Amino acid sequence: MTGFIKTYLPNKGYGFIKGDDNKDYFFHKSNIKKEDTNKICENALVEFEEKATPKGYNAINISIKNTSNKYKVPDEIITSKGHSFKEWEVICMSDWIIHGSSRNSPEEAKKDIIKKTKSLGVNAILDLEYYKTTGSEPGTGSGTYYFTIHNFKGRLANIGKKSLNGEYTKEELSNINEQIEKVKQNLLDLTKKSQTNNLLKWIFAIILAISSFYIYDNIIASIIILIIAYILPGSTDYDSWLEYNPI
Repeated sequence: MTGFIKTYLPNKGYGFIKGDDNKDYFFHKSNIKKEDTNKICENALVEFEEKATPKGYNAINISIKNTSNKYKVPDEIITSKGHSFKEWEVICMSDWIIHGSSRNSPEEAKKDIIKKTKSLGVNAILDLEYYKTTGSEPGTGSGTYYFTIHNFKGRLANIGKKSLNGEYTKEELSNINEQIEKVKQNLLDLTKKSQTNNLLKWIFAIILAISSFYIYDNIIASIIILIIAYILPGSTDYDSWLEYNPI
C-alpha cells in the first residue's frame, strides 16, 4: 500500500497516513523502519502494510520515500501553558519573556500579548500565565482611583513541523534571540528619549515658574505653570513588556 503522511504529532510520536484507498491509517513512530525515522515529515510519500484492528486501520512496516528538511509554521500565534505543543515541534525557545496587559478584561490582555508577539516575528508563546496587578490614577474628586490590570506573560519561541510544503530552515527559525534583542534596544532608546524629554519639560517649567515669581512677583502664574507641567504626559515606558530572562 502507498500513501502520504497526513499528520504527525512529534511530541506524541504518532500520526496518520492517508492511503491511496482514501482511508486514514494510524501509525506510531515505532512502526517506521529504523533507517527512515529521521525522515518523518508531513506529506512525505510512504509505502506500508495495513493492519486491521478493533479501533480501525493501522500502518506498519512503513518506509519513507521522500523527505524535506524545511519546516512549515502555524498561520496564527500559538500559545501553551506548558513547555510543549501537541502538534508542533519547539524549534527554538528564546531567552525573552513577553507581557501583555489591559484594563478592560483578560481577553483584551491576551489579544495584546498576541499582537506584540506577532510584531516580533515570533510564532509561539510557552508557559503562558495570567496574573493581575493594580494601577492608579487621580480620582475625579479627592483621593486616588485604583483599578485592576489584567496581564499575561510567557516565553517567546518558534515552532514548526517538517513538511514537503515547508518554507523555513531550522536555522531561520532558531535566530530569534538576536532579532528580539534588536527590538528591545530600539524600545530602550525610545524610553530613554522619553525620559530625557520629560526631564527637559520639568526644567523648563521650573525655570518659568521661578521667573514668574521673582521677576514678575506672580505666584499664581508660577503655580499654574507647575500644574500644567504635572498634567502634561510624563515619560513613557516603551520596553518593560519585553523582559530578558535566560533559560
